Amino acid sequence: MEKQLNRKYAAGQFFYFSMFASMFAFVSVYLLHKGFDNATIGTVLSITSIAAIAIQTGLANYSDKHKEIRLQDIVSVVVVSIVIGSILLFFMPIEFFILGLVVYIFAMTQALMTLINSLAFIYEKFDIQINYGVARGMGSLAYAVMTMLLGYVVEATTPDILPLFYTVFALLLLFSVRSYFLPEDQQVVVKEIDEPIEEQVAKDQTMLEFVSKYTRLVVLMLGIVFLFFSHTMINNFFIQILVPIGGDSGDMGTAIFVAAIVELPAMLNFERLSNKIPVSRLLKISAVFFLAKHALTFLAPNMAIIYIAQFLQIGAFSIAYPALVAYINSVVDLKDLVKGQSLLTTAMALSSVFASFLGGILLDSIGVSQTLLIGVVTTVIGLIVVFVTVKDTSKEPVKTESMKA
Repeated sequence: MEKQLNRKYAAGQFFYFSMFASMFAFVSVYLLHKGFDNATIGTVLSITSIAAIAIQTGLANYSDKHKEIRLQDIVSVVVVSIVIGSILLFFMPIEFFILGLVVYIFAMTQALMTLINSLAFIYEKFDIQINYGVARGMGSLAYAVMTMLLGYVVEATTPDILPLFYTVFALLLLFSVRSYFLPEDQQVVVKEIDEPIEEQVAKDQTMLEFVSKYTRLVVLMLGIVFLFFSHTMINNFFIQILVPIGGDSGDMGTAIFVAAIVELPAMLNFERLSNKIPVSRLLKISAVFFLAKHALTFLAPNMAIIYIAQFLQIGAFSIAYPALVAYINSVVDLKDLVKGQSLLTTAMALSSVFASFLGGILLDSIGVSQTLLIGVVTTVIGLIVVFVTVKDTSKEPVKTESMKA
């Protein structure tokens, strides 16, 4: 039974990230094809990020208040709404409604990530362990493979077909989620994944008190906003960056494949890596890789250099995210872990909003090269903040429990 559920959950991760890749990796390709400019695309992506946070919060609150409703059922309703929205988008001829549907579909998909992750742990009370690391690795593999394949499919056909891929992958995800049940369990009461930690949270502590207590960590998170700015901007507007040096949708898919596939070994082996190298040092190493990657992208005269830059993802985001989670677990008290991790989520969301909104405006107003140069500057600022604010964790025990979610 455990092996069967592991396979079903891994399939869910695979189909979710296939859908995610078909949307977010090609959003600029799709909207440019529909006649929208970069500023509009950036605004749409910014609104999407903000809407996703609101939707995610609403879904979490609903799940908390209605524990008699299975998490699979909540996920299923969200996925069905994505299917309906994707079908409408495929046939939609009106520009305004195209943008509205893109915001809705993408925000729902982004908000769905937390619920998909939570599915891994709902059967722990039955002593059934889901190997989240392997399943998440399948998701990364799906993202890598699908971006490469879809890049060539879109280049050979038309971006108009992308909503059909949203629909197909969403239906496959729905099928895998509906199959993810214990046969003898028809009334699963969903528990809060982080309940053991939340019980220890000082509920009367205000965010202002938390900021005062962990000022250095808050400043680090501001640095992360700068460090991730160019990373998100490049991802969102990749096709606009590649066209001036002779790239197309197929090349973009291959470049994203390179970055996604090299993430796998680092992410899957992070725990082993962090046992040999302190997470504080890993954070500094990842900041250097970010700078090298963004600088190389700025200087790239052709696709060959872009591929090399994408390969540097092996030491950039693939290390930065798990290292940030582990670092927060090391430097904050156990009772403050929830607030600490939410601070990281907020920092990444802010970086995404700024990168999407400002990236589109900058591309339209000053061009690709100058925009990438600004991205390099923001990365330097982020790197400096990381080096100044990160505390040595070589003697700190790493708490790994909360890394599951």
